[in-house]
Amino acid sequence: MELLDPERERIQEDLRGLIAGEVYCDDLHVQLYASDASIYEIRPLAVVRPRSTADVVAGVRYAAEKRIPVHARGAGSGVAGESLGPGLVLDFSRHMRRVLQVEREAVRAQPGLVHERLNAQLRPGGRLFGPDPANSAVTTVGGMIAIDASGSRWLKYGSVRRHVLGLQVVLADGQVAEQGSHDALLARNGRYAELFRLQADRFTDELIA
Repeated sequence: MELLDPERERIQEDLRGLIAGEVYCDDLHVQLYASDASIYEIRPLAVVRPRSTADVVAGVRYAAEKRIPVHARGAGSGVAGESLGPGLVLDFSRHMRRVLQVEREAVRAQPGLVHERLNAQLRPGGRLFGPDPANSAVTTVGGMIAIDASGSRWLKYGSVRRHVLGLQVVLADGQVAEQGSHDALLARNGRYAELFRLQADRFTDELIA
């Protein structure tokens, strides 16, 4: 059995008492999550594989309380080190990878769902999620949203943000916000008001252009 240093042992014990998913602080898992498709290597302090939004909230709140940075990870296919960092890695690709709801003109999916698998489930109904990243077989929906992915079909479908109707977001302090109506978000999340106003202004400028 591997002996952890006191800090990692404490973090592992704390998080395992809060989270239903897996928590790892051992050298093997830390090293596995120290790299992605980029040239960089950064060993995280801990790895969490959340099973639900409640797990994400618990992990983010713990990290905020202990002043530990949080790094979201999907497939780890980014070439700029987007999913790497020295803090708490939240890996959405293990458990949070399902299609939750399919409607006539919309689909609700978890962030760890692979793009190719999403389209495989939509295909029988004659539909698809148009943006097509180069690594569609591994790229996750959350990662596509994070970088506003587009791909070779951009002229027809545009980038991901044109197709996002709403997002359930866990904010830096652990609050859960349904990001759809900016007015509702501004009313509920005063600390993030300026961020949401900037985002709204950006979309408005692009529509006008």
